[in-house]
Amino acid sequence: MSITPLTPRQAALIARGVYQLRESAIADVLADGNDLGTGGEFALEAGKRFEGRSGALAFKKLTGFGYVAAGTGRRQGELLIATRGTAIGIDWLSNFNVGVQRGPSSHLVHAGFHEVWKTFRDDLRDFVRGRNVSHVHCVGHSLGGALAGLNADWASSQRLAATSLYTFGAPRLGLPDFSRELTERLGADNIYRVSHVADPVPMIPIFPFRHMPYTRGGYVIRNGGGLISIAAHNMLGSYIPGVGTAGWDALANEDDEPTNDDKIKRWVESTSNSGGPAHLSASLLGLIARALNWLLKQAKNLVVGAIGTVVAIGATVLDQIAYLLARAADLSGEIAGWVRSLVGRIFSYLGRVVVGAAQITAAFLRWTLGLLWSSLQATATRALTYAGVG
Repeated sequence: MSITPLTPRQAALIARGVYQLRESAIADVLADGNDLGTGGEFALEAGKRFEGRSGALAFKKLTGFGYVAAGTGRRQGELLIATRGTAIGIDWLSNFNVGVQRGPSSHLVHAGFHEVWKTFRDDLRDFVRGRNVSHVHCVGHSLGGALAGLNADWASSQRLAATSLYTFGAPRLGLPDFSRELTERLGADNIYRVSHVADPVPMIPIFPFRHMPYTRGGYVIRNGGGLISIAAHNMLGSYIPGVGTAGWDALANEDDEPTNDDKIKRWVESTSNSGGPAHLSASLLGLIARALNWLLKQAKNLVVGAIGTVVAIGATVLDQIAYLLARAADLSGEIAGWVRSLVGRIFSYLGRVVVGAAQITAAFLRWTLGLLWSSLQATATRALTYAGVG
């Protein structure tokens, strides 16, 4: 049976509306005449709000993270799972845990996001038990987009029903095998990933984490300037007006994350600049991101062991990426040249100068990638001030 997908505007309103349940019960929201953006197509039953814990170590806090709702009318038999993003600063501590764990389908995913998801996993299981579900819609913004990806991974791996995923400003969730396999399981046409060209949050975590769909880019909103902007992460001021009333076909100006390898190679080999003021352009950062991903592929083809075996469960990835690139540079003068060029590009983005002919060691690369990562994290953390209702 053919399922009508949520429209971009409906999905955006749902992604924004779920923030209201962080401290409020569904009944209280309904009493104010608010349907959380569902348009009355899903039944918002009392008690179907679920809570989760986010943060790190002693700072974990229990708050409302979303709801599950059964479809009504033309959506009878369908299911909506909506998860919120970061509404309080403590949530983002989860995203500093750049380790990996086995997610719902046993593929490697971001450990911090998975730790949050596991705290409400049983609520999802309880809700669907005994139900005959025809389709599942998973929606979320920011951290909620990452959690929506885990909801989709869980629903599809459990063969609950065909599943669609809708995300806005979501960070990268899993390693390449996860992204590839989930894309195949859902179908690329059932993954609606919306990002703003200047939003820093979809640019993290650092590689080798990958977005879905794996085979192509997502839907990109380009209203506003070309510099990295914390305001671009906002649902009310950025994403909702960005999608407007357009359909998915009208929004199909895809990003080019899987850019042609030859083009990336030519860009990496071209003369890089460094020094001067920080050049915080979204386009430069996007090129750096794609070049790093491409360079990792070249390195893993040379070094014994693919990236999936280099990254260990429970370990952070920066040290292991630095080791892989440094080892490949030792084995290949060509790769060493590419690494030096990319370092120059990173320093240009950050407004720093490469002093002399820096030796390509794992420690130096770890430091360089750490600078880039810290810059992205700081900008993304500030962007979370604008998350949700704005």
